[in-house]
Amino acid sequence: MYRHPSHLRIANVRRTFRLLLARGPVSRAEVARASGLSGVTAGKVADEMIEAGLLEEIDAPPSSVPAMGRPPRLLSLSRTLRLPIVELGVRECVVRSITLADAASPADVARGPIERFAMPRTPHAFFGELTKARRRLPRGASPAVLMSVPGVLSAASDEVLFSPNLQWTHGREVLERIGRTFDAPSCAVQEISALALGELAHNEGSDSFLLVDFGDGVGGAVVLADRLLQGPQPLCGEIGHTGLVGNRRRCGCGAVGCLETLVSRGGLLASFRTRRRAPKATWDDCVEHVAARGIEPWLATSIDAAATVIAGALNLIGVSELVVTGDLPALHPDVTALLDERVQAHALIGRFGRLVCRTAPRRRVFGLVTAAADRVLLAEPAAPSLRAS
Repeated sequence: MYRHPSHLRIANVRRTFRLLLARGPVSRAEVARASGLSGVTAGKVADEMIEAGLLEEIDAPPSSVPAMGRPPRLLSLSRTLRLPIVELGVRECVVRSITLADAASPADVARGPIERFAMPRTPHAFFGELTKARRRLPRGASPAVLMSVPGVLSAASDEVLFSPNLQWTHGREVLERIGRTFDAPSCAVQEISALALGELAHNEGSDSFLLVDFGDGVGGAVVLADRLLQGPQPLCGEIGHTGLVGNRRRCGCGAVGCLETLVSRGGLLASFRTRRRAPKATWDDCVEHVAARGIEPWLATSIDAAATVIAGALNLIGVSELVVTGDLPALHPDVTALLDERVQAHALIGRFGRLVCRTAPRRRVFGLVTAAADRVLLAEPAAPSLRAS
């Protein structure tokens, strides 16, 4: 979508894009100060990005306009270039249509427009619902449809290699067909990798951390020195499929004893039902009970299991910041404190240093747009620039 004359220019453009994504509209002078670029270079980069249809200039809000003088102009990500987003999940699918400017404002993303539907069991039913959702969403020029995908995803080939909880997505056909549904190339990102990229782009903590998300599964992602860690096999961060001695629960991956059978949403609900002898209890029942009773032994045992596995991962990769997201930390305010305590007890860094353990909201859309910037919006293709229309 964007043609670059040099690697240095690529770096400057990406730096400017990420700054605007993290902060929203800013002046050219602020771009120069925050990015470390000279005023001349920052101005040239901004002009090129405006010409490519990625940025636009807007009036500053009235509250920031001085009493005398010309009102300042701010740089904003495009308010016309649209990005359809499809978040595939085990229980539901979330479909959005956002502009680049929306991506810089979590409040705008949360307000919609958005469509949700329960995840069907067959591809035929899924695409029927997806087509209806697409018709209800705004349309516009779209350089790609962004997808958040569970399971093991090969980013090189946009292929789902293995998805224990959504097996009909295996292969390339489903992802390619999603792209055809939106008349745009597909840009798929593994769901936990998207969360880590979003956390990194938000830039609240350090540039190196382990992110663990507790949802329908349990996934992890490692960020080292501002880069998502990726190995030769697309298995980095599959922390939920670590086996635990004494755990006899069968996992959707086919193994017995995986961590996620204890601390995923389904695993926590199974433990709650067993302890309460309430086989028909719902997740809402579990949330209400924990909110009222606090951390009971069945929950503490599951937290300790998670802490043991997480500590092993921290010992292996050598980072001192843990970011947790999802259902487990949301159950009760004391969950993160107990997880922190147990990880500190098991992780070697606790013997001589300090591990930072913090919760964060899921910033998946933020991460998807960050990935799209590198792979589509600010890539170096042979094709001419695509302008918003």
